[in-house]
Amino acid sequence: MLLARERTFVTIALAVLCAFSAYDLVEDWQAEGAVSMLIWDVFDFAISAAILAYIWILQPLTTARRTLNLKKIAKRQRDDMRRVSQIAQKHLEGLGIMIDAQFDIWALTAAEKEVALLLLKGFSLKEIAELRGISERTARQQATSVYGKSGLNGRAALSAFFLEDLLLPIRQS
Repeated sequence: MLLARERTFVTIALAVLCAFSAYDLVEDWQAEGAVSMLIWDVFDFAISAAILAYIWILQPLTTARRTLNLKKIAKRQRDDMRRVSQIAQKHLEGLGIMIDAQFDIWALTAAEKEVALLLLKGFSLKEIAELRGISERTARQQATSVYGKSGLNGRAALSAFFLEDLLLPIRQS
C-alpha cells in the first residue's frame, strides 16, 4: 500500500506518462505511423491508465474491505472476551463464596480470614503485616492459627486445598 506522498508522486508520474503516451498515439495516428508503433503507444497508455485505476479505485476498495473485515473480527473478539469475562467472573464469585464458606467451617476470625486470603494471594508475612498495620509477629501468629484450625501444614497446603478441584483435567465425553 502506498503512503500519501508516494501515491501523489506515482500518480503525477503516471499521469505524465499517460499524457505523453496519448500525445504520441495521436501523433503516430495522424502521421499514419506503423501499426507496431500504434500498438506500442496503446500498450503504454493502457498500462499507465491501468496502474492509475488500481491506485485510485481498486486499492482503496481493497483497503476498505480489509478494514471492514478487521473491524468485524475485532468486534467478534471483543464479544467473545466479554462472554468469557462474564463466565470467569461468575466462577470467581463462586470460588470466593466457597472460600469464605470454608473459612466459616474452620471457624476463622475476621483477622484470620484476612490473613488467609492474603496468604492465598501470595503475600509474605512481612507484606501482610504492612498491609494490615500489624507486627510481623502478629501476622505469623494469625497464619499459624489459620494452619492449625484448617489442619493444613503451611501456605502451599492452604493454596492446594482451594486449587485442587480447579486443576482437575477436563473430562472428555
